[in-house]
Amino acid sequence: MENLFLICLVPPVSIAEDIDEIRTYIADKFNVRESLKRPPHITLYPPVKLSGYDAEERFFKALTDASFNQPFTQVLRNFNSFPEHTFYLDVEQNEGLMLLEKQITKTLQPLKLIGKKEKFNPHLTLAFRDIKPVFKQICAEFKDRKFKREFEVSSFSVYKHVDKRWQPFKELPFKDPDTKPKTLTLFD
Repeated sequence: MENLFLICLVPPVSIAEDIDEIRTYIADKFNVRESLKRPPHITLYPPVKLSGYDAEERFFKALTDASFNQPFTQVLRNFNSFPEHTFYLDVEQNEGLMLLEKQITKTLQPLKLIGKKEKFNPHLTLAFRDIKPVFKQICAEFKDRKFKREFEVSSFSVYKHVDKRWQPFKELPFKDPDTKPKTLTLFD
């Protein structure tokens, strides 16, 4: 059996509701609905297919190892786009976010789940895939609009693709980095 998983940050409900209001407005006004199939999220690692219990066990063990992190504040600010295919909320880069993504990537590397991982460009998608015909109109509509929300991050989430939808599957709360077991070597 094969399962598809996504590792991400999910904003708190109050912020997710604000984001959904924007996504729904875009969907209704411009008839683009693809992004509504996903929860508002910041992708930390691309979706991966896992086959079998052992693969999933190794995957979640690696993610547990990546959860030794300090909480941090994440800011979402204003609108931006990847030309012609994605309109999104800007996710301000900060040390906590960049370290978390780096740790997840490093702990998953030995599992060889994906080929070459693209450079991490944090964003929160508002519309994509079906927006090409209206891309310029969406950008023009939001060009002068402002948006700012911030939230504390003290965990990350794993979503599972079930019945053609991403569903919450597991939340991994951060653990104090000082309690992380040290790797033993012959020369310590």
